[in-house]
Amino acid sequence: MKKFLMICMMSLFGIHLSAQNSIVELFKTMPDSLMPMLTKNNRLDMVDFLDAKMKAEVSNLLDGDSEMTYMSTDSLSVRLSSALRVDLFLVDTVEPYDSCQQAICMLSTYKLSTTSEEEQVPAYYSVRWQPLPAPRLAVVKVPVSTVLRQDEKVFSKE
Repeated sequence: MKKFLMICMMSLFGIHLSAQNSIVELFKTMPDSLMPMLTKNNRLDMVDFLDAKMKAEVSNLLDGDSEMTYMSTDSLSVRLSSALRVDLFLVDTVEPYDSCQQAICMLSTYKLSTTSEEEQVPAYYSVRWQPLPAPRLAVVKVPVSTVLRQDEKVFSKE
């Protein structure tokens, strides 16, 4: 019986390691404390709106509007206010965190003044939203979907 339980646990652990996460699914499970302007229902609505090809704008807890402006399997972007944008990236790591070789990079971009000055503050989390020191990334690169997003902006202006 012990061997059977051990085999079952090892196979479940192996399945968890091989499963690829989606930043959208992780965004849905994000603790409210990490993005206190939005409720869980706000985040779920944003995802549903973008899936339906609608504008993903919701009223936030500060009586302002927040909008998810981009979503893919490995990155998403949320404009929380006119002064704050949060981008989430799912990145591969060298060491495993929470039994997974992936981590979440949360990049908060603050607009400092009426000029184009901005300050970016990165934070890293495991896929279970546990804070991490800056992880060693498996490959240092910008996710492909983010590069395509920038190209789409350039081409849409023409």
